[in-house]
Amino acid sequence: MRSLLQKLFFLVVPAIILLSRNVFAMAQIMPLDEVRSGMSGVGYTVIDYRGVIEPFDVDIVGVTGGSGKGTTSLIMARASGALMERTGGVLQGMSGSPIYVDGKLIGALAIGYKETSPYTFFITPIENMLKIWDMPDNRAFDKPAVFVERKPAENNSAENNSTEENSTENNSAENTNSTENNSAKVTTPTETDDGLDDLGEEKTAIFFNGFDNNGLDFLKRELEPLGFKDFYAAPAAGSRTIVNHSASLVPGAPFGVAVICGDFTLGATGTVTAVDNERILGFGHSFAHAGNVNYFMTDATVIGPLSGTTSGGMRIASTGDIIGRINQDRDAGVSGILGKFPNVVPITVRVKNNSLNTVDTYNASIAYNENLLPKLGVTVAYSALSKSMDSLAEATVTVNFDVKTNAIEDGFISRKNMFYNDTDVGQIAIIELLQALNLVCGNVTNESDIFNIEVNMEVDQERKSASLVSAVPDKKDVKPGQTVNFTVTLQPYRKPTETINIPYTIPLATREGTLTLDIRGGAIIPTAQAAPAGVITPSTEPPAKEYERRIKNFINAGRTNQIVVEPTLTPAPKSEKELKQALESAKKAQERVLKSGRKNSAPQTQKFDADYIIDNVIQVSVNVGRL
Repeated sequence: MRSLLQKLFFLVVPAIILLSRNVFAMAQIMPLDEVRSGMSGVGYTVIDYRGVIEPFDVDIVGVTGGSGKGTTSLIMARASGALMERTGGVLQGMSGSPIYVDGKLIGALAIGYKETSPYTFFITPIENMLKIWDMPDNRAFDKPAVFVERKPAENNSAENNSTEENSTENNSAENTNSTENNSAKVTTPTETDDGLDDLGEEKTAIFFNGFDNNGLDFLKRELEPLGFKDFYAAPAAGSRTIVNHSASLVPGAPFGVAVICGDFTLGATGTVTAVDNERILGFGHSFAHAGNVNYFMTDATVIGPLSGTTSGGMRIASTGDIIGRINQDRDAGVSGILGKFPNVVPITVRVKNNSLNTVDTYNASIAYNENLLPKLGVTVAYSALSKSMDSLAEATVTVNFDVKTNAIEDGFISRKNMFYNDTDVGQIAIIELLQALNLVCGNVTNESDIFNIEVNMEVDQERKSASLVSAVPDKKDVKPGQTVNFTVTLQPYRKPTETINIPYTIPLATREGTLTLDIRGGAIIPTAQAAPAGVITPSTEPPAKEYERRIKNFINAGRTNQIVVEPTLTPAPKSEKELKQALESAKKAQERVLKSGRKNSAPQTQKFDADYIIDNVIQVSVNVGRL
């Protein structure tokens, strides 16, 4: 994303600016070749709501040669002490906890050992993790961040917002004091792990907030193919997200990686391994193993441990304030930069439910990633609709969206359409939004930017469809260029019939004789062949022009709640003689238009909006005389 606008951070959240940041230098490390079996050390992590970084004892068992997949060595260790007695062993969420021997950082707690003692784990050597800091960051940008305040939700009073803000500030102060008090006994941590499916549990727990059950099911279907598998409900983080420009982290502190922030959140939490000024290392394994990335780095709030009997326990935590950008998601861990922020796509979804007489507005920011953005965008839209409907019963939804982008000169991909389904209409209501986002992110000639997504939905908890019954023209004999007014009778679903007037202007190049017209719903595709066989013209447009034409065709495609009037498509000529006659007839009609001096302005296909989804097609004929 190279454009200036793309590089501005349109995060729809209020910002708190702190005046200074505590700076930490990288701790002294112990190289892997100095690590020996029988050594004793200490690890640091946060395990409960107090936010205190606590120590646990570590005994080095030995160094192993990885998983047999060509990966680097790992350090096998065993945890003990009072903290481990409280937790019952190593937990998911402790990943990244720095491990020190003789005051030197050897690496990060990364994975537990499958089906063995919950106290046994593997350490990603610090050398492996430090390499992440040297990897190229092609998604970085150096423009100042721009923050736009999101309006409070309508059901939140000013008093509640004030209380919440004070609470947030107090919690921030408490966390700062907590980490500062422990910083003397914690130096710096780093580490990671290399895809050890044979040896241990390398799965990342994905925490979500704001999604209902239907939204969660949709989320899983969209993201599981990309490696996001273990989803858990996160504790509520409040109705506002704070962007903290001056946050500090220390080794052993919790932090988060997030791809969605706002009214919907999605991310994972782990532990800081090492800090070098603004640079952070953590987790000891990947988040989604996506390489050079553009994610939110957040602080995190730990709730407490949750013990498990089969695969071990888990540290329950939630992502919090946005404090920087995660720029690398590698096998050995994740890295980020404090005070720098990712490129984002703000999305606003408004849902008007006519059946419940409610209007709900949802705001979120999605970290820009071409592989994730289409899936995350439609997931937010679907989840907002699902929460506002609170029902899987039949419904009709009118969807109107605008995607602001530089993919086309107009600057917007906009569509309005109507969808009905007898159950869970949201599954089809988001299809065109997904198509639009895929079009932009799938540009094969250039990288296109998305600056903003706005989705408006209107819900009627009923079937709003209609069938065309008849179309009666006000005259049977017409000439090219004249307008025929059709009285069209509609049969709405389980309602009395209705009549509407539809004018159709006969195109100037129409040939003499009987003209048969299709009158149909905009989403119904004619099955007959439109063009004479054998006249296949490959595209000669440059790829960029062809791409823009594809987008415009998408924007202008027929809608379900349109009535389309157009000449019936005739079957392709069966012989060379028929083809010759068809071409000659078309040529003569065009010559008459040129001789008349009139502009052939009326299109063959003319569209008219309706209040219903039109579900069929009828035909009507008129006689066309000479121009």
